[in-house]
Amino acid sequence: MIVGHLGVAAALARWCPRASLLWIIPAAVAPDLLDFAYALAGICNPYGLYSHTVPAALLLGVVLAGAAVLAGHRATAPVVLMAVLLHLPFDWPTGRKLYWPGGELHGLGLYQHPAVDFLMESLLVLAGWALLRRREGVPRWAAGVLTIVALVALQGGADLAGRLKPTGCAPPDTVAAAVPRPGL
Repeated sequence: MIVGHLGVAAALARWCPRASLLWIIPAAVAPDLLDFAYALAGICNPYGLYSHTVPAALLLGVVLAGAAVLAGHRATAPVVLMAVLLHLPFDWPTGRKLYWPGGELHGLGLYQHPAVDFLMESLLVLAGWALLRRREGVPRWAAGVLTIVALVALQGGADLAGRLKPTGCAPPDTVAAAVPRPGL
């Protein structure tokens, strides 16, 4: 799930009009942002172990909600927590991830079917955007037609490019080639 998370953020912002959209958007993609941070730091995060499992998302959500409270956005804090936690079930259709440390991989893996992924995520972001446009006082940048066109184009580009998320983990064939085999 890429832009679909932004559709979820928009729907949450519509549902709770006192909540800050500028806090909800990054919260909705926070586990993915954490994946990028791990990759940049060279930390292997296999199948989202440190970003997409229930304990990791709960900790991340609590930290971000606490930051929202400290920044004076008390009404936004529960929505921020909800946005982070909703990231997990919305990743289920597209990926194959751990949801509990030591558990099995779960998900439909629609990334393997880019056209289906594109359709699903585009519809989700379009629905969220349409809901957000009904919110009173929504920023022009969020409600504009250019925004939805850019998000759908971003999703299309991501589906055409394939896997965009970087990883700090070595590719499996590299690891296998680096392990010496006895007797050779």
